[in-house]
Amino acid sequence: MTISTFTPLSLTDIRSAIDQETLNKLDEIQIHSSVASTNDELWQRLNDGKSSPAVCLAESQTAGRGRRGDQWLSPCSGNLYLSIFWPFPAEMMKNGLSIAIGISLINTLNAEGINNLKLKWPNDVLHERHKLAGILVESRFGKKQNTVVGIGLNFKLPTSTQNQINQKTTSLQHLCTNVPCRNHLAGKIIQNMIKTIELFQHRGLSDFIPLWPQYDALENQAIKLISDDSQFTALACGINEQGELRYMRNNKLETLANSHVSIRFAS
Repeated sequence: MTISTFTPLSLTDIRSAIDQETLNKLDEIQIHSSVASTNDELWQRLNDGKSSPAVCLAESQTAGRGRRGDQWLSPCSGNLYLSIFWPFPAEMMKNGLSIAIGISLINTLNAEGINNLKLKWPNDVLHERHKLAGILVESRFGKKQNTVVGIGLNFKLPTSTQNQINQKTTSLQHLCTNVPCRNHLAGKIIQNMIKTIELFQHRGLSDFIPLWPQYDALENQAIKLISDDSQFTALACGINEQGELRYMRNNKLETLANSHVSIRFAS
């Protein structure tokens, strides 16, 4: 299946896929042809004095980024680059939000018939170890704990882009006979992200912890943990109640909260 063109992002179509109750919680949905990053657009909005919930989407990003500051290649090829700004209470602990959002994103894709997806802790959606989507959570503290949650979802990856990525990737074009409508899917992702954020705000990870085993791409897998100055192999053992990765090394169970460590499958 080939796609030579794609339907542009449409505010009307995206809004029509979101229920009115959820729409009422958003102050603004921005759509841009090109930005440095959708996360940065929402941070600039905060700098301009606007601290209400908002969404930003773009057809392309010139400086898209992932976890650990890695570049997120963002060509204008019909992918989805989407961010949500949300002001949490200043005192709230936000550990594990990327896990809750990842589960929400997988469930949204499942509803569109896209199955066999897993979440690689803490923020990558995989299909058979090939990356389909990534999640980036950023926070800034003040009177509120202002948070931006960004999602990059591959609809179509040009060969030139794939050749620049140093890990296995996939796209909805590759996985689906009929690729979902991007505007409809964007609306459903926004709606479910907001519902998930509100649930997380009230109950933390408590509703998501029991679900984790069915989404865990690393479960009982040998993994390689790589930091700037070291690397070692361990056995992944799920997550704890704070959303930290548990792993077995030298017959000792340890935890990892530092999302700046890179995690790879060891085999």
